[in-house]
Amino acid sequence: MAEVANIVAGVFQLIPLCNAGFVLIKDVVQLEQKLSEQQIWIQNHQNNFWSWCEIWGPSEIRERKFKHYAQDNPVSAKAVLRQLALNSRLFFDIKGLDRYGFEIKKLIPTDHRIQQLDNFHFETNADLDPQNINRFEAKCNTNLLVMRRIQFSLVSGAKGVDELIARFREFNEVLWGYGQPLELARLNKGIYDNLNQLTGDQLNKLLAAYTRESETSRDSVSAGNYRSLAKMVNLRAHAIQGAPGRPHVFGASSFHMTDNYRVDSRGTSTMALLYDYPKKGDHRVALIEWAQNAQVSGKRREIEKLALLLNVPKPDEMSMLDSYGILDDLQRTNRLGFVLKPPINIRTNLPQPLPPGAISERRMPINLRQLIKTRDGLDLGVRFDIAKKLVDTVHMMHAVDWAHKYVAPSHFKPDTANRLHRNIRPNNILFFPLGSIGDESSTQAAHRVFDLSSPFIAGYSNGAASGINMKLDYYEHPARRNDPQIAYRRLYDLYSLGCVLLELALWTTIDKQIEHDPGSREASYKVIRALSLKPTLDR
Repeated sequence: MAEVANIVAGVFQLIPLCNAGFVLIKDVVQLEQKLSEQQIWIQNHQNNFWSWCEIWGPSEIRERKFKHYAQDNPVSAKAVLRQLALNSRLFFDIKGLDRYGFEIKKLIPTDHRIQQLDNFHFETNADLDPQNINRFEAKCNTNLLVMRRIQFSLVSGAKGVDELIARFREFNEVLWGYGQPLELARLNKGIYDNLNQLTGDQLNKLLAAYTRESETSRDSVSAGNYRSLAKMVNLRAHAIQGAPGRPHVFGASSFHMTDNYRVDSRGTSTMALLYDYPKKGDHRVALIEWAQNAQVSGKRREIEKLALLLNVPKPDEMSMLDSYGILDDLQRTNRLGFVLKPPINIRTNLPQPLPPGAISERRMPINLRQLIKTRDGLDLGVRFDIAKKLVDTVHMMHAVDWAHKYVAPSHFKPDTANRLHRNIRPNNILFFPLGSIGDESSTQAAHRVFDLSSPFIAGYSNGAASGINMKLDYYEHPARRNDPQIAYRRLYDLYSLGCVLLELALWTTIDKQIEHDPGSREASYKVIRALSLKPTLDR
């Protein structure tokens, strides 16, 4: 118990020291105008370090929470202490910083301690032992005070600083391996949330930093995490600035579709065969989502922006379909639609020559509502996995401000100009058949096995505000039911998502639960009326 107490005390002595070390190094590098990219990297690693600290909870309970962890995992807790000590030594070993190009340019003559700089060189590893941590921490604090009175020059330029940054990366990668699994899973989420505070040049520099980290990291898991972060930064940049260019525009003659290919009974989306794309003789299966109110002025540009954004590379955890472009059928049917890419096993591997019908039912998806109505139930673990992927996807959409920053025509209503998803419902959550489809000559769907590990959130083009009785739409937030014209907020996406998660848990649809239980229906209406009167619904 005494050793655990020493470890816990040492960890929380060194955490603020490491944070101060990041600030010290960052201040030195900021004096070099040519190292602006390195400044972003250092700030990024400091943020990553602090994100790890925050998994232990708010400051008032952080030490107590880590103590419980140390009691259950003393070896891991000791490794955390050692890693923090190693990084503190990296920051405050004045002589050791020579190898990274940090050269003392100017001394303060009145400070006699600076004349004995050899005292500040850490010679042995004994300082890193838990029983010596108080002495080590005191030495680091002494060095910190002295270093704040030294003017450094970076004689190795970017090369030396890059080597130091590589050490910071290794430091964080080690720390990110320690903690409760559930808390560690929150690390990337916390970093994602920080993205919506960045704009313009900050995002461009951070994208370069994460891309470089993914290319230079020796650990494959860390490299994958950095690739995901780079994609999130890139997606955030495109979400607020708009993706460049225009999407590919298809005509109706490029597709073969029939009523048999409808994905839902309302006809808002359909599977279709896309001819001669990307080259003549090369065919694809696509999912088309028809946009509402396509004839409204400015609607086309809104659809084009979203089609481009859908095609920006996204992290694998983001369960959304990419886009081929848009379908312009305004002259014939007064419709515009998104042309989306189903999973590769669905969209490719078509037989030649194409049989009559072109698309067998074996390629048709099923939505969550249909799944709940036609299946007795799924294992709880499968439902938890679906729920996690849906939550992760919506979280990432919100983290990058998916569409809140779009500049839409001034005559657009607020809820249509700045929406995120606006239509999270079980009929817009799709599951595609699993594995190789094979023979297209059979139209039987009986043997379809759906990939329940890959739910896709669709339905971006058919928001619920038009053509639906809001009072009967249980997935709509009570405030929206009361006033469909109010500006849309991300809170409303979360409400809709919560309804879907409730259906997953109960394995029944909300309308069935309410309509067949008069008590539930009356209670629901009372809650709706009460919530609709609250003035601060999204605070």
